[in-house]
Amino acid sequence: MTITATVQSIGANAIDSKEPILVLFDETATAPLQQIAVIQKFEQPIVSLSLVAGSTITIDRQTYTVAFAGGLVEANLTSIGHATLYFKPVPAKPMENGIYLTPNQLPTIKVGSVITYQA
Repeated sequence: MTITATVQSIGANAIDSKEPILVLFDETATAPLQQIAVIQKFEQPIVSLSLVAGSTITIDRQTYTVAFAGGLVEANLTSIGHATLYFKPVPAKPMENGIYLTPNQLPTIKVGSVITYQA
């Protein structure tokens, strides 16, 4: 299953080069969340999206492999378009709303970037 979203906005505090994390929400995010998040708009409503180790996420032409997807990822993505992308190794206690990706390099992302989820 392939799901595609387009980046609508990037909050003023959404990207920190020292912390390789992107917090994603859909356009229903509150104003405070929009300041720290990348807002994505899905091409169509998501009914299900079961990301597992080995799934891929492509941001523009940068493809990442899912090393771990937490237990809350599918419910959060389908309800509020939320997930936290971690571009670092999976820790001993990973976040349940997190998607840990390899390679461990923060992508270049901009308004208009296309995010493709391949489950």
